[in-house]
Amino acid sequence: MKKLIVLSVVFALVASAAFAVDLGASVFGLVTPVQWDNDSGDITSSGSMQRLRLQGSGDVADGAFGGWIRFDPAGFDWANNFGSGVSGYAYWKPIDQFKMVIGGNPDGMYGKEGVTGWMFHENPYDAGVAFVGGNVWGWGPYNGGDIKTRDVFYGGFGGNALHLNITPIEVFTVNLVLPFFDGGEIGDVLTSVKAQLDFNLEFGNIALTYDGGTSGGRVFLYYGGPIGPLGLDVGVSYGFDDDSNYTIGAGLGLKFATDAFGIKFRVVTTITADDFNLLGEILPFFPFSDKLAVFIGIGAAMIQKGSNDAAIDFHVNPYIRVGEEWGAQFLAGVQLYSTGNLDKINLSVPIAIMLNF
Repeated sequence: MKKLIVLSVVFALVASAAFAVDLGASVFGLVTPVQWDNDSGDITSSGSMQRLRLQGSGDVADGAFGGWIRFDPAGFDWANNFGSGVSGYAYWKPIDQFKMVIGGNPDGMYGKEGVTGWMFHENPYDAGVAFVGGNVWGWGPYNGGDIKTRDVFYGGFGGNALHLNITPIEVFTVNLVLPFFDGGEIGDVLTSVKAQLDFNLEFGNIALTYDGGTSGGRVFLYYGGPIGPLGLDVGVSYGFDDDSNYTIGAGLGLKFATDAFGIKFRVVTTITADDFNLLGEILPFFPFSDKLAVFIGIGAAMIQKGSNDAAIDFHVNPYIRVGEEWGAQFLAGVQLYSTGNLDKINLSVPIAIMLNF
């Protein structure tokens, strides 16, 4: 065992000398001592290791070649894109204007969400303290999945693929994703291509994304930029399927922050020929010091199916953070939310510890 440790240390030192390597790790532990719903009336508890992650990146030949790898056995099941919690990619960048990537990042590459996605709750969502029944990563709200933020804002591609990044000028990039890893006939691969025109201009970021798929596709138009002290995200989308059914989406994200007070807001709506759906959330937060902040998340969803009555659900999610924003943290909160058109009320009290090193 001692020999193995010595060899491992020697290998790490040699690798660090040969490559520009950055290594990191994360551990997130979550316990929920109180879980209750009005349906069963039972008070239960649970716990999980939300994250046990090792990851590293490096490059050689002055950045002409490089890669990234992650081992995350306690992470979420990203639609089984990565077996055993392992993901990564390798790249070749012969010139500044062209980069080829093979592999992927399950967090999503080329995402255009601003504050409307992961950046709304950030790390407390990963730890399980921020409300996880809804829309942070784009999964449907509460009980239905009828509307999600990523119907309007492109969340990025999280699978393995061949990626081509072409940057003819500094402010403009063309991103192409060819999902050859999915196999099948070449026509299916070409139908599932992801393509993005990404403009990073002085006044903000504008992106047009086509997210292809075998059952249709979706087009996203995004703008993100500042208006004085206010951060603004605007999204519009148009989705369609093989039968020419359509979904039109629109959304807005806002962020305002000072040393003593901040607020985030997001709202998305989708419309089809028969349905209308609306989803919104507001998050005031109070950074009392560098190591203490209080957050109050409040959200609701309305789902209208044809001529049926609308279904409405809500969530209230106050929580605190003790520790550095991007360092070690203790998190605790309360999650009160409904599912099934207010039929079921759920209450939980999550507690988490997060370490990044």
